[in-house]
Amino acid sequence: MATRPRAESESRRSVFINCPFDDQFAPILRAMVFTILAVGYRPVCALDANDGAEVRVDRIARMIGSCDFGIHDLSRVEVAPGGLPRFNMPLELGIHLGARLFGDRRQKQKRALILDAELHRYDRTLSDISGQDVDTHENEPAQAIRCVRDWLSDHRRAGEAPLPGAVALTADFDRFRREVGRLLAPRRLDPEHLTHSDYLFAVSDWLRERGPSS
Repeated sequence: MATRPRAESESRRSVFINCPFDDQFAPILRAMVFTILAVGYRPVCALDANDGAEVRVDRIARMIGSCDFGIHDLSRVEVAPGGLPRFNMPLELGIHLGARLFGDRRQKQKRALILDAELHRYDRTLSDISGQDVDTHENEPAQAIRCVRDWLSDHRRAGEAPLPGAVALTADFDRFRREVGRLLAPRRLDPEHLTHSDYLFAVSDWLRERGPSS
């Protein structure tokens, strides 16, 4: 009987991230992951576990279902070299919205942050979400930090204090990037070539070493 309340508690602090996983987007993803961890939430994404024996969309659907929060970045709308755009991100947003529309009571309480690089560009690429709030990060890590921080702070539970401000979190992120090399040196890890799990460890380790934010 104790398992379900614990799982529900974890889901309330879990944030699914749906975004491009490539070198060009990596600075935005890492800024978002840092922010989520720094304010006491848990980031979840498809990079967390690669299992070639598992159907990818099933794994993603389970991850979305396990998180009360979801960040869905729709900024990668450019046509790929093969002549086609990428549809993975809109598909995963659709799974999230479907869970909210047709799921059980907890799923109906899901919260989504929909992001794009340019204001109102989604009107031309995914007009079905017109009328929903879509925020823009302008391909800037500091703007991504602001978007994520403001959204999570707006949806904090009753009685919880506001989260640290975006300016403070951006300063923390900059400091982390300056100091992470020293932190990882004893572990013989290169901060420029970290896997996703290595990066999660590095951020968590840095936050523990720094102690409570002042």
